[in-house]
Amino acid sequence: MRPFAALHVGDKQVLHGGTMIWMEMARFGKKLVEQGLTGSRFGNISVLTEDGIVITCTGSMLDEIDEGQVVLVDRDRECAGDSIASCETPVHRAIYRRTDARAVIHTHSPYAVALSLLEDVVMPIDSEGIAFLGEMPVVDGPFGTVKLASAVSDALIDHRACIARGHGVFARGGDLRDAYITASMAEHSSKIRYLVVWGRSSTKD
Repeated sequence: MRPFAALHVGDKQVLHGGTMIWMEMARFGKKLVEQGLTGSRFGNISVLTEDGIVITCTGSMLDEIDEGQVVLVDRDRECAGDSIASCETPVHRAIYRRTDARAVIHTHSPYAVALSLLEDVVMPIDSEGIAFLGEMPVVDGPFGTVKLASAVSDALIDHRACIARGHGVFARGGDLRDAYITASMAEHSSKIRYLVVWGRSSTKD
């Protein structure tokens, strides 16, 4: 069990531009909360490095991430760090094993979660969502389980994002910025679809 701040891995501790990994995670964690994509207490963020996966610890506040709230875990198997890492670590691990993702963001975005309880596949109807996001499969499985890890990683082989039913969005990217953009688009497209499709239905009722 080694908090990331205690590691001595030299240049492998930095991202593009010399920014420490936890600082980059903190920057996007704040953006997620500020933009209403998730509550501070909900969700998790990870980055794949040469040494393994740097992921937020369980109980972390996404808008208050510091070097003590991220941990390095093994990419391919359970390790001691899992005991303090996010409970969704198995899902992140499966995504990195089965896709080309270099960063993963998981949010409890309200409109995406709402749609996941109404639909089995979320099809964007806004122009940006159609052009850049594409459909988002809705998958099932209790959070943090092998079942959810398998379902999410399978969906993200061919999609940029998916939604765990009643739970939240998993977005992958080539880096944190890419994953953040995908998570943001996922909620924006979900909001537009919910208001147009389901809002219209409730008005007719």
